[in-house]
Amino acid sequence: MPAGRRGHKIREYKRRIDAVLEEERGRRVPPPLPISEEHAALRRRIAETCAEIELDPDSRDAFGRPMCTPEGATTALRALELRFEERDLLTRAGVNWHVYQPE
Repeated sequence: MPAGRRGHKIREYKRRIDAVLEEERGRRVPPPLPISEEHAALRRRIAETCAEIELDPDSRDAFGRPMCTPEGATTALRALELRFEERDLLTRAGVNWHVYQPE
């Protein structure tokens, strides 16, 4: 740590570290419970669709992660459409949909 003997710099670094850790803790909180049976069914469909996404182990992206097959890309698009449906459902119900979105 480049703070050296400067106490104010060490405190500044500790505050930054604490802020990053707090943000990470906030991201790991599970999403709120469904607001209705329709919302619960939609969430189950989203989870099932995401589980169906096929990855091609032979092709990699710039970060070394496997990429989708063409069929997997179509399934990923369907999962995204379902997420938009969830957002619209929550908006119609007057609920803040941001807390239901995965990071």
